[in-house]
Amino acid sequence: MSIVLNKFVLKGNTGKMEKIQKIFKPKYIHIAVIILGIIFMSLSIFHTNMWFDESYTIGIVRHSFSEIWNITSYDVHPPFYYFCLHILNLIFGENIIVYRLFSAITIALTAILGYTHIRKDFGEKVGFWFSFLTLMLPVSAQYAGEIRMYSLGMLLGTIMCIYAYRIYKKDIHKLTYVFFGLSSLALAYTHYYGVLLAGVINLALFIYLIKNRKERKQDLIKFTITAVLQVVAYLPWLIVFASHLKGTSFWITLTFPGSIYEILTVQYKGNLTFQPIILSTAFYAYLIYMVASTPKKERKPGTWGFIIYIGIILLVLVICAMLHSVILLSRYLLILNGAFMFSIAYFMAKDTNKVRMITICLIILTLSAFSNCKTIRENYAENNRDFKTYLDENIEDGDIIIYSGAINGAVITTEVSENHDNTSYFYNKEHWGVHDAYKAFAPYMVIEEDLSKILDNYTGRIWIVENENTHQLYDEIAEKYDVKKLDAAIVSEPMMGSQAYSLVLVRLKDKADAADIAQKMADGINPRKWVCVEADELTVVSKDNIIMLFMADHELYSMDDAVAAFTEVCGNPDNTCQPK
Repeated sequence: MSIVLNKFVLKGNTGKMEKIQKIFKPKYIHIAVIILGIIFMSLSIFHTNMWFDESYTIGIVRHSFSEIWNITSYDVHPPFYYFCLHILNLIFGENIIVYRLFSAITIALTAILGYTHIRKDFGEKVGFWFSFLTLMLPVSAQYAGEIRMYSLGMLLGTIMCIYAYRIYKKDIHKLTYVFFGLSSLALAYTHYYGVLLAGVINLALFIYLIKNRKERKQDLIKFTITAVLQVVAYLPWLIVFASHLKGTSFWITLTFPGSIYEILTVQYKGNLTFQPIILSTAFYAYLIYMVASTPKKERKPGTWGFIIYIGIILLVLVICAMLHSVILLSRYLLILNGAFMFSIAYFMAKDTNKVRMITICLIILTLSAFSNCKTIRENYAENNRDFKTYLDENIEDGDIIIYSGAINGAVITTEVSENHDNTSYFYNKEHWGVHDAYKAFAPYMVIEEDLSKILDNYTGRIWIVENENTHQLYDEIAEKYDVKKLDAAIVSEPMMGSQAYSLVLVRLKDKADAADIAQKMADGINPRKWVCVEADELTVVSKDNIIMLFMADHELYSMDDAVAAFTEVCGNPDNTCQPK
């Protein structure tokens, strides 16, 4: 009886275990990680705030295909990404959320390649870790909602490398060369780092097939045809590319050790405010250790991914040295991320140390969680929405906006033009070469060198964008034109950096409107106007026709001292205003 009972229990337990094993099959876990990763990555993208580069994208995609081609010929990025968003614009209209979703979808598709292609070519573990890293590294979540071309470049670069490997391994189907050629060409039309990556991969494959031409004659012919077609299709843009390389002065500066830190930490930093140089160094050390400890015959695919990533960076540095210009930004490296993440994923799959693997996963998840939480908090902050709300509620059709010396005025152009019939003027007195590139914002923004062409015979309201040149711009306007209420204004603040500080002094024509204007200043100025810091105190005081706005981080500056200095010069304030 006991024997029968034991058999029954064993049978029952086996059935349950089989059900559990079916649920927790590696492929189901892989799918679950992809779904959860996509949700996690997408939490921060449903907002309409933007920075300059994103506003530039939106400005470009408002134009026709031919106009996009023309405008991007003066920019530093090829047009394919803008063509994609323009198609979305034609289908859905101008929709910032749709644009952000496009970036998120391209990263999601990159992660899915881990399940469909990399899993097939290199096994379940490599595919799983590739998907995990694609979705969970902080850099992915950071750029998942960026209205820029980096996530698309990562997808295309990954597809190209996958099919290049299949050509190398003779795993060739009917459409292999088609997918390779199209992804390579699209990548080159997406980003100039994509040109380098596509060029290096095509050249490496060509050399390999030449060396093995006896046994791979047919593949050599097919590849040569594919490569020639790519070059022919890219010829129209090669002329533009050459003009960019010839005599171009880039604004990007390479500094040591700051830029090196950015390059080394770009994968792990995300939206975090610190530079995890120690952590990133540990990851590189781990990668080197795994390469060294993996048998030589087994390490080759993973090593190639790392060589491609580092090799392109070194190639860029060589080109920079030859051009005596710098075209290196850490975010550009996202184009190479497919190769980099594959390299890590490949060697993580070889690692049998469970403690080490769990530690790596926890570190990545912790970094991503903190980075994404910070991104969510910033993107959905009330004061970020207040700017657009204030404009929508207060600006009137026919009002004009003038800014000078602050490219972020273009963001205002993009925000306002969506709902109002207004013209923004970029008062470019020195003609510092922005005319052609800034055609992206036409017709909503006009670049003008002569102030009289803007204001002669104009009697409406003027909005002046606050920046370091505000007082100069106002003085020039006030000198030539009858400007009501304001007599003079001075602004003192850091342009960029770690200090939240702003002092604004305004002198009115008379004191009748002082209290009302002071309150509007208190309500309308955003304490989070800098990139990385925020003022936590804001006070506006007025005396007769003098108004002072002061905001700062209380740990750096004392509000009482600022008010005391104002009192010493002007007398006790008539009004003290705080944001409502």
